[in-house]
Amino acid sequence: MVAPTHSQLIDADDRLATVFRHFYCVQQAPDAPAIQQKLLPHYEMMLAFNFGPPISFTVGNQEKRIEQVTILGPLQKMLTYTLPPGTDLIVINFALNGFYRLLGLPIDQLSTTTPDSVIDASRFEELWTQLVETPPLSDRLEILTKYFLDCITPLNDETITLLNSIPYFQNSAIEPVKTLAQEQGISPRSLQLRLRTQFGYSAKEMTRFLRFKQVLMYLQNTTNPADVDWLELVSRFGYYDHSHLSKDFTYYLNVTPRQFLQQLAHGNVCSSKPGRFY
Repeated sequence: MVAPTHSQLIDADDRLATVFRHFYCVQQAPDAPAIQQKLLPHYEMMLAFNFGPPISFTVGNQEKRIEQVTILGPLQKMLTYTLPPGTDLIVINFALNGFYRLLGLPIDQLSTTTPDSVIDASRFEELWTQLVETPPLSDRLEILTKYFLDCITPLNDETITLLNSIPYFQNSAIEPVKTLAQEQGISPRSLQLRLRTQFGYSAKEMTRFLRFKQVLMYLQNTTNPADVDWLELVSRFGYYDHSHLSKDFTYYLNVTPRQFLQQLAHGNVCSSKPGRFY
């Protein structure tokens, strides 16, 4: 008997470890009930290949559908999506500048209208056709792996330095842009430009999000969320006060902290798998 819903994370080839971590694969039986899921923001670019019926999703206040191929990101808001009966989906979450290394185009220019905008995915239509004609999942992943290995720009010293700088943005005791610019012998403006070009967002946005991500991970790993000491949480993660923390919940998730705990309790909230750099 085929399980109604089968989802799995399949690790990427080690040679692609700095590009993306895994393939997210979902298959729904034709008679399975529709399932709604919520994905926490992760500031990554996403590439989705859909081989089943259209999949509706909402991010921020945008309502969209995945027909065949969709590019989305950088994901800065909660994404709510519905998996219909017969779903057959593969999603790749690109780590940091992985998508930039695939396309070679400035990521901030791909999403200039609004955050989390869906951009033109026509360049992947031929690849989608090849995949849809190759039903076995293992064969599809082999095709995708070969495609990425052939197209990804190799790491260079500048890219490696940029990736290794991520911990600086998690240290509230330093000014990451100023410190990194001095260490790399470039101007702060040049460093900011590299971040926007390769990641799609600013250093300030990264610092804010990485702090909030730590809060989310803490809450997800809390044994009894009902006993959360919000004042202790504010102090632990360097917020000014509870209002400051609440603003981040509203900004990223459009819910209050307590509403988020209620969503966690229902079990339909998922997050991206932690990566090598953050």
